[in-house]
Amino acid sequence: MESYEDVLGYLKYRGESVDEGFLDTRKSAGALLGLDEAIRHFVSQELPELDSINYEIPVRIRKGSWEAIIPKTIGDWIVAGSGLAATAYVTTAAKELAKNDFKDVTLKKVFIKAFKAIQWFITIGKHLQTLKQKRFEKVRFSENNRLIGIPNEHGEYLFVPKEFLDLYVSCNSTILEEVAKVIEIDRSLVVGVVEGSVPEEVEITAKEKYIFYEEETEEVLFPELEHGQNVDLEGDITRGNENSNNLGFRYDGHILTIIPDRGSIVRYKHTLFLKCIVSGRISRLDKFGNITKRRPEIIFSTIIPVESDTENKLF
Repeated sequence: MESYEDVLGYLKYRGESVDEGFLDTRKSAGALLGLDEAIRHFVSQELPELDSINYEIPVRIRKGSWEAIIPKTIGDWIVAGSGLAATAYVTTAAKELAKNDFKDVTLKKVFIKAFKAIQWFITIGKHLQTLKQKRFEKVRFSENNRLIGIPNEHGEYLFVPKEFLDLYVSCNSTILEEVAKVIEIDRSLVVGVVEGSVPEEVEITAKEKYIFYEEETEEVLFPELEHGQNVDLEGDITRGNENSNNLGFRYDGHILTIIPDRGSIVRYKHTLFLKCIVSGRISRLDKFGNITKRRPEIIFSTIIPVESDTENKLF
């Protein structure tokens, strides 16, 4: 078992394809840049003073899986790597920033909170099955309003600390695209944070990848599905968005937007996370009314589950 004695947080890919610690160089570079972007974003929300400093984030790669590790000594690395200690007028402040309190926080605490923010971003996305929902209705409160319960389309509540829900709402929904892009059937993504002796982890599996990264294509997706064509397609209902009144439909490895030809999607809540047959017509209309969309949409009339909710509990 890996040791996390001197680790503050980490990003890890695990699965058969990375058992020996190898990962394509371009995918490795993209994952590290994505991790760097996410950490810096959440750090700047807590300590915007760091934005003016060209600081470095140290990382070590460890095999057994492919794992990028941020050390607990992050404060010392930032002071040394950014050259702060060599700048006379900020030497004292730099030392305090790294080793003591600076505006009632320490760098170590700031980076731990950044990793927790990433974890909550993932947890909320998985709960909602989308990252595009930023407004919530029918919320609940707990622990003197410190925790806010947000419902998903299944009526299930996730209680989130208010500070992390605020960070999620203000965050770009694409912030983890680069790290999620690397996920495959035999390679999941894990983000961990270490406060005590035992690391806390959240995971994104291949089934959940679509929430955090949507494949783009320059070619027409499913060219056989022509505009105006009537279809009966089998796939999984992955999400629902009452604000935009549409559902996500996983078909042949891609997520398509499906829209009811009349009424609200609320009446289709019972189909969420189930394998279904969707009947409707294909639309490739863009916002200008031209038939140019590369990714088809379905204007559906019916959704018929082909499995029961009991059968699909572990989805």
